[in-house]
Amino acid sequence: MELIGSIASPYVRRIRIMLGDLEYKFNTVEVFSKKGQKLIGKYSPTKRVPILVDEKRVLWDSLLIAEYFSDEPIDLISKKELVLINEMTDAGIQLFQLRKFELDLNDNSVFSKNNLDRIKNVLEHFEKREFKYFYMIEEWLFCTLDWFSFREVYDWRAGHPNLVKFYETHLNDEYIKKTDPRL
Repeated sequence: MELIGSIASPYVRRIRIMLGDLEYKFNTVEVFSKKGQKLIGKYSPTKRVPILVDEKRVLWDSLLIAEYFSDEPIDLISKKELVLINEMTDAGIQLFQLRKFELDLNDNSVFSKNNLDRIKNVLEHFEKREFKYFYMIEEWLFCTLDWFSFREVYDWRAGHPNLVKFYETHLNDEYIKKTDPRL
């Protein structure tokens, strides 16, 4: 089994946490390089990571991969929460790329403002949530919050004491530490 992705990607990190101690090859790729895009494009028409190659199966998208490894189907309520996290993550990645490629350095475009608003709304949703466990939804949320901090995309801590407490509670979890993109 092979996982293809970037060390920094919050989507890839989610899957690395999920795979835990399972035996697999982690093929790191520079997603913005021509070589990286060629490899990613070989497996995924979207040219996005993560990509899981397991025998003759090829899966892309963290939700599809998560469902593949789940012992039972992911229920609708959980899927809705995971999709919210995906939407927030996508909004952050779009902001990051607009800044990285110097297309909107100050978030002045309508597109950037919409992404900022999307992040704010999803954060407000999760701020109201009670965190009893640290399973898929919480792992995904942690990865996105940590990626926002790592890439300095969005200051999610301001006005979100519940999320800050949740985040700080899990900073030293084994697989969080093992998959930290800063290492």
